[in-house]
Amino acid sequence: MNIRDIILPREKTKNLRWFDVVIITLILFGKFIVISTQMYLDTLKPAVEAAATAVTEVATEVAEATTEVSSEGAAYSSNLSFQAKMLAIVFIYLFIRNFDFKQIPFKLNLKVIPQYLVLFFIMGLSADILYMIFDNGYNYFTAESLSHIDLTSVIPKFTALSGVAIIYSLLNAFYEEFYFLGLLGTVNQKYKWPVLVFSTIIRTSFHTYQGMASALIIGIFFGLLYYVAYRKFIKNLLPVVLVHSMADMFGSGLIYILQRW
Repeated sequence: MNIRDIILPREKTKNLRWFDVVIITLILFGKFIVISTQMYLDTLKPAVEAAATAVTEVATEVAEATTEVSSEGAAYSSNLSFQAKMLAIVFIYLFIRNFDFKQIPFKLNLKVIPQYLVLFFIMGLSADILYMIFDNGYNYFTAESLSHIDLTSVIPKFTALSGVAIIYSLLNAFYEEFYFLGLLGTVNQKYKWPVLVFSTIIRTSFHTYQGMASALIIGIFFGLLYYVAYRKFIKNLLPVVLVHSMADMFGSGLIYILQRW
């Protein structure tokens, strides 16, 4: 097999190669990893320097918001546009590589709703526990907190979201899970453990701006939860994308979402 056949295969590409993974990772997450790392490192600076940096960043953000944000939800527009472009580039790259998209299941069927609900419940309840223990989060398991649960409260929260916020959450969820579960899942299975470790590191790396504890919860626990659910049980990308998008819209916690507020 010559180099041309490796880069431009005539037959459908079933297994992504190491260079495919590197190129796609840099396209989709290179910018986010750099920005997240910079923001995390800023939190490690001396208090005075960090405070000065925070003031500068806030001033910059306010200035940008004043000049660029013109409607409700427009704060999502920049990331939405960037991610849409990067995703388009990756799809073009995969078409050039003659990638077999059919091997990534993304199906709308009757199983999606129960699969979504079960995974959402597991993710949300786990998030409430993990953030409380490891990230000094709020304790939602008090009698006072539980007394405010109202299943119907999800509806007004959802309708209060702007259209662009919903679109961005869905796009971002697909953007990440198409890569982590879909594309990385096509790497030759004899490398599945190194790839799983790699995917955990990448997923953690662009969430460090939220703090290292939160990044590790997202990268390790949520990453492995989605991986096991997708590979062993659901075998369909759609329910995982929907659960992820809900976390982007409202946060990962279950009780928080179900409470009246």
